[in-house]
Amino acid sequence: MIMRGMCARCIKLAILDHIENLLQQIDIKYTREESSILMRWQTDHFEDLKVRIIPNDDESWLYIYAPFTSINEIPEPKKTKFLYDMLKESWKANGVKFAVDQDDDIAIIAETNDTDITAEEIRTLIGHVVHACDVLWEIYPE
Repeated sequence: MIMRGMCARCIKLAILDHIENLLQQIDIKYTREESSILMRWQTDHFEDLKVRIIPNDDESWLYIYAPFTSINEIPEPKKTKFLYDMLKESWKANGVKFAVDQDDDIAIIAETNDTDITAEEIRTLIGHVVHACDVLWEIYPE
């Protein structure tokens, strides 16, 4: 609940406090940063996958975000097929979006505007993002 007179930075800190509490309940390790929460995951394909939880300014949305790589890192002859494959996988993915941002960086994002998010729901969203990173790695051209 947003109280009148609260600054945007204070609101962000309040929602991050809530998310920290949820992560502690489900025993997910994280590092609190000023305006986000950083988690590091080891998967079949990643030794150190970085996943962040970032709220928007009015705490109405949470974004679970994993940067992947720059689209410019993909050789030109393979880029179109990769983007096509990424679009197909995005269609199959559960609860996540595969995206290319304005800087040509590829990212995997889950988002929610559930203000009463539970520990299990946050675990599920994080799990979807981590799994989608492994899926993206599998289709990434060599």
